[in-house]
Amino acid sequence: MSETATTDASSTTPPVSVPETAHPLGQDDQETTEELTVDVIFEALKNERRRRVIKYLEAQDGRTELSDVAERIAAEENDKSIQEITYDERKRVYVALYQCHLPKLDDMGIISFNKSRGVMELRESAEQLKPYLGQHVPGRPWYGYYAAIVALGTVALAGTYVSGSTSTQITQAMLLVVLVAFAACATAHALSVRSI
Repeated sequence: MSETATTDASSTTPPVSVPETAHPLGQDDQETTEELTVDVIFEALKNERRRRVIKYLEAQDGRTELSDVAERIAAEENDKSIQEITYDERKRVYVALYQCHLPKLDDMGIISFNKSRGVMELRESAEQLKPYLGQHVPGRPWYGYYAAIVALGTVALAGTYVSGSTSTQITQAMLLVVLVAFAACATAHALSVRSI
């Protein structure tokens, strides 16, 4: 493959020749999900640029172009907006992704990267990286349940004081209900986390 770089400062990314292929990413229609080893996961995620690529792909519904991800990463690394980054800043990231990081992620089975088209797509195995990226599989909003228990307990307790029935038995019963609700919620939360 031949890559011609121009020195024109207005150019956004180094141009890449694009031959036609039958499938956009050159992969089979049927893809099997491979179980990634812990070593592969840590090797993939130990580099910040690779982590940023995976997160950006997640945000783009799993598919994007090299030029777009290079722009975004260059902007993040240089603490600038995409419009402010220079040609050299963009090119430095583009070349590193093209030559090193994207082929490595492709070899590991995490993305499919078509070098000739500059297109990449997350594979199903990338789901296994979510717990390590702080992107847990969506679950119940447990903080909301805890907050609701506290709010209802507070309202009920305040209601007994406002109504004038401050008997010890009613207060104890309400506190018992709140404690049981907390215990049930905490148990359910612990079981759901263990099953992830």
